[in-house]
Amino acid sequence: MTTPATAIGIQRRQLGNELRRLREDAGLIQEQAAASLGKAANMISRVENGKVGISKADLDELLRLYQASAKDALWCRELATGARRRRTRASAEPTLYLGPKWFRAFRDFEQGASQIMQVASEIVPGNLQTENYTRAMVSGRGSYPDYQTVEDTVRVRRERQALLTREHAAQFTFVLSESALRRVIGGSKVMAEQLRHLAELALLPTVDIQVIPFDTLSYEPLSYAFTVLRFDHDSATDIVYIEMYDNGIYLDKPPEAVRRYVELQRRLQAIALGPVESRNFMVELAGQFAAKPDEDWG
Repeated sequence: MTTPATAIGIQRRQLGNELRRLREDAGLIQEQAAASLGKAANMISRVENGKVGISKADLDELLRLYQASAKDALWCRELATGARRRRTRASAEPTLYLGPKWFRAFRDFEQGASQIMQVASEIVPGNLQTENYTRAMVSGRGSYPDYQTVEDTVRVRRERQALLTREHAAQFTFVLSESALRRVIGGSKVMAEQLRHLAELALLPTVDIQVIPFDTLSYEPLSYAFTVLRFDHDSATDIVYIEMYDNGIYLDKPPEAVRRYVELQRRLQAIALGPVESRNFMVELAGQFAAKPDEDWG
């Protein structure tokens, strides 16, 4: 469970990620930022790594120096305030951000991670989805979202998928239950396209996709969906993200709790088909979907 102390550490690290991104977008190095504050050069490094907090005055000066937008400045101030006040999590603010702040937190960590390991049991992960799969899934919800909500969701997932192919991309490892590949979203044509897309992504040097078929003889728990984010390839920096219905849990302490999820991910990866066999499995399943008309599914 996310304790107040854990939330402080996570929000502090997230604030560091945000400030690093803003500094790099401004074309400045850490020494320049530190000089503007009249502080030692390593101060910026410690803030960006989440090792220390930052005063309100120093934060305001950096946001001015980085020419942060009003939205980014508000978000950074919220993160800094959350760490100081020991809040357990940031509250939702849909008028400013697409989705609640807990998801923006995930996007920020995802952009800064060097290694991302995800286990999915029921649906294809968002950053692997085709636009048609995403539209069908969001449009099919009982809340009847408007056109803009659907298109915003598609846009965000397209941006997240760009992380797979950007320069110096993180290493992505996905372990998918066969359930995630067979659950029909949008009909057979959409599913065939989605599975072919997965097979293409599996060829990327930064992406490993492994499938656990229904007939795998193992009693490892397959019903849990979670993501492990690692920074600078250092397991001591691991954060476990567990998405819930309208919230998210971030776990980085105690180390034993984080390690259990990492170990579970490795055990599931060990019982899954290898990357080549998994790709062949997805290609074959895509052919099965393509061979049936949409009305035969569901």
